[in-house]
Amino acid sequence: MSYEKYDIAVIGSGPGGFTAAVRAAQLGAKTALIEKSEIGGTCLNCGCMPTKFLWQALKTKQKIQKSYEYGFKADLKPFSFSDLISKKDKTIANIRKGMELILSSYSIDVIKGRSSFKDANVLNAGDKEVFADKIIISAGTMPASLKGFDFDGKKIISSTDVLNLKEIPESVLIVGGGAIGIEMATILAGFGSKTTIAEYENRLLPAEDAEISQEITKNLQRQGVEVLTSCSNALENIGNYEKVLIVTGRGVCKDLNTSNAGIETDGKGFIITDEACRTNVKNIYAVGDITGKNMLAYTAQNEGTIAAENAVKGNKLAVNNHVIPKVVFSMPPAASVKVADFENYKSVALGKFPFTASGRAFIENERTGFIKCAVDKNTEKPLAFWIIGAHADELVNTAAQILKNGNMPSREMFFHPSLGEGLFNAYEDTFGKCTEKQAINK
Repeated sequence: MSYEKYDIAVIGSGPGGFTAAVRAAQLGAKTALIEKSEIGGTCLNCGCMPTKFLWQALKTKQKIQKSYEYGFKADLKPFSFSDLISKKDKTIANIRKGMELILSSYSIDVIKGRSSFKDANVLNAGDKEVFADKIIISAGTMPASLKGFDFDGKKIISSTDVLNLKEIPESVLIVGGGAIGIEMATILAGFGSKTTIAEYENRLLPAEDAEISQEITKNLQRQGVEVLTSCSNALENIGNYEKVLIVTGRGVCKDLNTSNAGIETDGKGFIITDEACRTNVKNIYAVGDITGKNMLAYTAQNEGTIAAENAVKGNKLAVNNHVIPKVVFSMPPAASVKVADFENYKSVALGKFPFTASGRAFIENERTGFIKCAVDKNTEKPLAFWIIGAHADELVNTAAQILKNGNMPSREMFFHPSLGEGLFNAYEDTFGKCTEKQAINK
């Protein structure tokens, strides 16, 4: 049988797969990118990008409502949520077209259709069979339902379904108090839905800093969201809600037939990889969510680059996840970053700088929140930052660079007035040297 032959075949066009395909082509490999749906994967089409569009729309709405603080009089007339969804779809389509142009510019063959392994080198791809010397899997994950409560797209909906609602539901129960649940609670409540969020553990974001969790909870409650924690019976009264959104985790797609290639997976079906993104099969690599590691678009992009470099050039690049920033798009947003071995430090000092002490926060009328810093007392090395407040999603990038470099830049490196100088002030507060906040009475 004749095959379409390639140096590299990439399965999935999300952040990891797209990056891997482009980098492989840049390195001179004849490359195929196989995608079962739309270019961009979950992140672009039904994940982080459309969610951030709706979050930005809500933020704009709130800015307009607060414009009186600057002497403006604004009248927000009723709007159509379906029009907002339509605008969201057009924006995502434009970004997708840009990605398609990039793929075309590198002469990457895009093959539409589901992928499955025939063996370690041959893939069924739609109505074609593809042979590749090396294969990079970036097939992503899919929303996981709860036993007895399968998604029907009507009453019980997934994170994909909720982004395609044409009207805001009168009421919604969100099951799952992680990042996705918090973001959707923020958006739905902000646009008028009576919203309840239920979390099985004793607080939202149970794996994150407790103080950040408490602040997010408080802000959600101010926005009218009912927050239920230590909740094991959330689904007993679903009749009280128009919609039930389940966001308790994600699972892998079962149709890749990885066993035909001898690829090892863990008990949940995630593909096992080493630090070079290689599976147990020497010519097959895997990146992104399907490996069950960080579940983040930007770590998937990094892995995609590393996998492509290693597959095409035989390099021995390794993933370094010592510092990984994370963001939750609550209102205001929250972010955190810490060194991977943070728990090993036994002598840690904490400093804190509130947004109420920031001149820039006053100017922007964004005084809710704080920046907290952890420092190794012995070396004065910064170890972690936790941020909740305006532009936390951007501030954490600077914080991550500070941790990566292992030291805090001096004061003149931070523009004034800026929110970024709060990172320096929080660090200085760990030593009692912050000059921008009041002394604590002892």
